[in-house]
Amino acid sequence: MFIELDGWMAKLRFSASHFIPDHPKCGRLHGHTYAISVRVEGTQAGEFIIDFMELKHIVNEICDRLDHCILIAKNDPRLKITQDNGYYTVEIIKSCKHYVLPGDDVLLLPIPSVSAEDLCTYFIKEISSVLKDGGSADTITALHVRVDEGIGQGAGCSMDL
Repeated sequence: MFIELDGWMAKLRFSASHFIPDHPKCGRLHGHTYAISVRVEGTQAGEFIIDFMELKHIVNEICDRLDHCILIAKNDPRLKITQDNGYYTVEIIKSCKHYVLPGDDVLLLPIPSVSAEDLCTYFIKEISSVLKDGGSADTITALHVRVDEGIGQGAGCSMDL
């Protein structure tokens, strides 16, 4: 059995900017409105596999952390990131691009890039961690997450729990 939340319809969204170093188009700083869709497989414990409201709350908390931020991949080997006086300096190695960004606007994520694929991996790890810590993972056997950068365009990943 499974339940699903459609990120667009359930308003599980956030807006953020990012860039993919060395990509001809995505190498420019640009933004998206992202939607996070989630499918949870498992067995019912009483009435639910997991209450929709609980799952929405988990996803919304993660979305709120990323909303209106400049997302930077902390583990991207193409970047040199330094912090000084409340500002991040982000230098793209092997390129002439050099950004100086206010620290309040930047969110460093522990992922290798800020592609839809790596953002999906970030979301699935964050969601599964909250589910495990809260005990909800007892009835859940699998988790599927999709991160859309626009309607009809996204990346998905799965995790067995």
